[in-house]
Order: sequence, then C-alpha cells, then structure tokens
Amino acid sequence: MNPHEVKQGILFVGHDAARAGAQIELLHFLRWFKKNGNRPFSVLLGRGGELVGDFEELADTWSMERSRWRPDSLRTRLLVALGLERWTLRTEAAEVQRFAGRNPPALIYTNSIASARVVKVLAPKVPILTHVHELELQIRAYSTKAMSDLLSGTSQFIACSNAARENLLTQHAIPPTKVETVHESIPVADIQADRTRQQVFQDLRIPEDALLIIGSGTLSWRKGADLFIHLARAVCQQHDRAYFAWVGGGWHSDIAKFEHDTRLAGLGERVRLTGGVQKPYDYMAACDVFVLTSREDPYPLVCLEAAALEKPIICFAGAGGMPEFVEDDCGFVVPYLNIAAMADRVGSLLDASDLRRMIGMAARDKVTRRHDINVAAPRILEIIERTIAGG
Repeated sequence: MNPHEVKQGILFVGHDAARAGAQIELLHFLRWFKKNGNRPFSVLLGRGGELVGDFEELADTWSMERSRWRPDSLRTRLLVALGLERWTLRTEAAEVQRFAGRNPPALIYTNSIASARVVKVLAPKVPILTHVHELELQIRAYSTKAMSDLLSGTSQFIACSNAARENLLTQHAIPPTKVETVHESIPVADIQADRTRQQVFQDLRIPEDALLIIGSGTLSWRKGADLFIHLARAVCQQHDRAYFAWVGGGWHSDIAKFEHDTRLAGLGERVRLTGGVQKPYDYMAACDVFVLTSREDPYPLVCLEAAALEKPIICFAGAGGMPEFVEDDCGFVVPYLNIAAMADRVGSLLDASDLRRMIGMAARDKVTRRHDINVAAPRILEIIERTIAGG
C-alpha cells in the first residue's frame, strides 16, 4: 500500500457525552489514536453532555440531540402523538446517515451496548466492533430490539474485563472467538492532584489528623451509595479519626436519600458528599483508603485512578471486574455485600500506615504496567485493523 494513501476512516459511536467511565475511556483512546493512528475518524453521539467539547476538539462530532428530530424534543413528541412516529424516525435516520456519509467508514466502533439505538439508525453495511463496558444489570436495564440486533450484528467484541467477557459468553451466547478482553486504561502520567491534602481537608471541613476513606460514582443502588453509609457507620464506631467522603453526584432524590440516611445514622459530622466534580483526583490523592461499594461494576476507572495515586483499594467479590486488578497485592477483596468484612479491612489499613504505603506503591506499579493507555490502545488498534480486514 502506498504510505501516502489515505485509509478509509472509522466512525466512533457513543450513547452520550456524560462524564462517566465508558465515555472517558473512549476519549482516552481517541486522544491516543489521533496521535498514533493512521485513519481519519469521526464521532456520532446519541446525546450530548459535558464532554461534547472534548470530542469536538478531536474530530468531526455530531450529536443526535442537536437534531430537531431528537426523540425527547417537543416537536417529536407531538408528531408521535399524531401517529407520525415512523416519518419522524425516517427523518432522524436521514440526518444521521447524512453525517455518517460525509466520510464513509470502513468500520463502526460502538462504545458500549447503550449505543445500540444509534447504530440501528445508521443501518450499517460495514463491520461493527462493539466495546462492552457493561455487565448484566446494565444490559437488562436497556434491553431492546436494537440491543439484540447490535449483539447479533457485531463482528467482534472488546470486553472491558474478564467479568464482562464471561457475561457475554454465558448470558448472551456470544462465541468465545468473537470476544477479546482489553482491560480499561488511563493515562497514568496525567492522574495528578492540584490541591494538597490539607486544602482538601479544609474543603471537606474535617480535622487535619483525620483518616479519610473515599468512595466515588453516581449516587445509585448499583454503585452501592447506601452501602457506603453502612460501611461508614461500622468503621466510625471503631475509629475516632475515620471520616468518609463520597465523590460524585446524582438525582436530587438520590442526594436527599443519602443525606437522610447519613443524618439519621448519626454520621452528619463524619460523612461528606462532594457532589459532581470535574477532577476527583484531589480527593483521591488526599484519602487513605479507596473503597468500591458497587454491587455491579465492570472495571471502574476511578479505581485505576486511585491506584495511580498510590491508594489501596477494597472491593466486593462477584461485583464485577475489579477483583481482577486488586488480586492479593493492591488491596482486599471481601465477600459480596459483607460490610463487616469490608469494615475490618478498612480498619486494618487505617491502623497501619506502612501497609497502606506498601499496597499503594504496588497498585501504582501495576496500573502503570498493565493499564496505561499506551499499553492498552495498541491492542485496541490491532483489533480494529483485524476486524476491518476480516470484514
């Protein structure tokens, strides 16, 4: 092939541009790909979000939310009420296909099963590579005909963890040869705090000699925000210096529930809620222990970020992919939903600064060796090119 020949491009499809794991992971890869890849690319989003500008800096980006035919618009709802839904969807499809047709792709890279509706609108005639960042609870939450079509129409899958791969094999009968695991990754060198521990403690209004335990994510049942409160109660009963902070926000009703339980549990002075933050690294760097209370989490980036900041991690067995990282050297894996066992492990770390430091260093070393974007991205690129060649 002529080295100066421009190769056919790739259309990356995401369900939205919210500040969440799968979307951030796609941005990490696209930044690497823009510097190291040799194909043009564009981005199609089902909805907008806080990160739209980040995508636009990298490539030609279109959000279906911008369309006057978007499904949540007043105009579209009115047409649906008048029985003109089919005509509306045809118009929406024409707009999306017109965007995709500007530079016909060699492959559609679907970033999460949640993007199934967007892919269905495209009606693709090129290979589909689907990067799965979900486990079964999430998949069932948006189980649709479009999702089934995506699963059956995908040429090759990338699973973000072995847990996600096993779920595809056992719950959706995907052939093993069609699913490869590439664990989530981060730009390790970029994970740095801007504020000191003292500044963060002042912001949280906790004593200078406090020992801080951090949890992170949206305030939801799946993320175990309620379990975080139970854990805080168990630990605080045994450790006077223990303070807890949840980094993340949620719906007003979820915030109200979190604050209600915290107050009635007598933890109003020991548990903080930061709300949504653009850069959680300050809080992670200031903490002593990072806990993942999720009931289901495929391979959360927040844990990799905590590891990059040399923090020990505690998680539940059977709750997703994080035990694949923690193993026996980067923290502790406790039985599923066993708050007492998690509290014991937190306590053992709070009582041993040398142990925290040793585990944190091991976590930093492992995330650098295994999960830096410069390690993972070339594997994804190889799968992309192989899928195109086989398509």
